[in-house]
Amino acid sequence: MNIREMSDSTIKVAIVGAGNMAWSLIPSLQQAGTEVVQLISRNEERRQTFAQTYGIPQVGETPRDLIADLDLIFLTVPDGVLSGLAAGIALDDRPGTILLHTSGSSPLSLLAGSGDAIGVFYPMQIFTQSRVTPFAHLPIFLEGNASVMRKIDPLAKAMSDRVYFLNSYDRLRLHMGAVMACNFSNLLFRLTSQVLPPHPDLDFSVYEPLVREHIDKVFAFGPKNTQTGPAIRGDMDTISQHMQLLSDHPNIQKLYGELSQMINPDLNLDGHI
Repeated sequence: MNIREMSDSTIKVAIVGAGNMAWSLIPSLQQAGTEVVQLISRNEERRQTFAQTYGIPQVGETPRDLIADLDLIFLTVPDGVLSGLAAGIALDDRPGTILLHTSGSSPLSLLAGSGDAIGVFYPMQIFTQSRVTPFAHLPIFLEGNASVMRKIDPLAKAMSDRVYFLNSYDRLRLHMGAVMACNFSNLLFRLTSQVLPPHPDLDFSVYEPLVREHIDKVFAFGPKNTQTGPAIRGDMDTISQHMQLLSDHPNIQKLYGELSQMINPDLNLDGHI
């Protein structure tokens, strides 16, 4: 059931920002039954691309161009400009309008200068404009007062089957974990590609079956129960050989040793790190 079937009136939405998240957020909002009536972006090319792709009837360059009759305004912009943008949107002049940011790390209080009808609508995912990411099973984290939650909670549940209330502090902790699980693991993938054997038929894709099997097991059995490798086994012979191979990559060698020590604090790596 979408939000239109749950409400007597259509929710009218404006999006401020034409970036990666907006590219996936807009079609998900539309599928949930809202009407995305306006897009605000300084980039003229993106304004037109978004408007044509998603049938958005009105566009504007700055928040000063926002139309009057709106239920929700989503700020899908970098964290560093959130406060400044929000300060230019006076909700006292817009009764019935809720202002939302979509950041994982910025507190709700960043919008406080706009009024009381403020909230957070944070979908935890990596977004790129080259593809539309479905929201159906995406974790969405909400924050706001009771009046705001009455409006955005049904919408979030019309978009995803994984909706949670989380305060700003806990959402920041969650976001920190996302950085570790996703961004840090991607760094390890990059480093791995740097130390591949110089074979003409090998590239990073050779690790795909291994990584996919591991990820499946991590979420089936939990990370604590799926740690494998020489460090957890205390296999110093293999660790020593690996460290020697990395002698031409001292930063990677140091990281290999430190991570191995964190996996198994009983390892004796004296002389290797």
